[in-house]
Amino acid sequence: MSSSSYWDSQYKNLMANRPPSSDSYYNQSFVDRMNEAQRDIDNLVSEKDKSWSAMNQKKDEYDAFSGSMREYNDIYNESKSKFGVEESQDTYEKSKKALALAQSTLDALPSTINASSNRVLTQSQREARYNALADRATRQIGIMTQQNSMYEQAWKNARENQATYAKAEMASQYAKLGDFNNAWISAMNEYDNAVRRIENAKVDLNLIRNDYRMWQARQWSQANTVWYNKLNNALSRYVQALNTEHTLYRLEREKKMADSDAEIAYWMNKGRERTSKMIANYYFNGTFY
Repeated sequence: MSSSSYWDSQYKNLMANRPPSSDSYYNQSFVDRMNEAQRDIDNLVSEKDKSWSAMNQKKDEYDAFSGSMREYNDIYNESKSKFGVEESQDTYEKSKKALALAQSTLDALPSTINASSNRVLTQSQREARYNALADRATRQIGIMTQQNSMYEQAWKNARENQATYAKAEMASQYAKLGDFNNAWISAMNEYDNAVRRIENAKVDLNLIRNDYRMWQARQWSQANTVWYNKLNNALSRYVQALNTEHTLYRLEREKKMADSDAEIAYWMNKGRERTSKMIANYYFNGTFY
């Protein structure tokens, strides 16, 4: 096979079997790791969706409870009957009116003594009757005053109990609202955590992919180095063959030229010898032959 035929054959074969692109190199270990990382991401996305639903549910629960909360005045007014505020107030008002009536009766007692008698009383009789009636009325007013103070205190206690109850109900409402708010915040934190975990998992997957691409690039580089060395070796062999052929051709040409020069010299010598003989013949024999 000539050097040109050898080179053509090698070149066609090498060009037909160039290393494939880097992404064609396959590594099961990297593929398994990427698949596992993707499954982790899919699971985390599912968890994120669940935490999103849970967060919205907690927000709805917070909004629903917040919308159902009663105002202080509403609770305060609705609890009147619970602590008998209206009844104790009514009792106190009636007691106060009765006390006022008794006091006015006592104050009007002097003018009513004569009007209530069938005969004209003497001064001493009027004083005796007044003292008797006034003493009885004064004792009664004293009893009524004590009762009125008790009724007033009962009404005051009822209102204090009513206010304490309303404040306790408001505090209880806000405590429950705080629980709903904490549950909502916790759900939001769970959602944010799920989002962060997904982002971290995606970073891990990209790192594996980058490592895989770098491994593929190294495989391609190694294969390309081997291929290039084969191409370079074939080319070097071809060039060497060409140099050898050229050297042989030059030597052959030089040999032919030397042979030609020798042949020319031979015939020239032959011609000179013949010419010398002809001249000698002519000189001695008178003829060239």
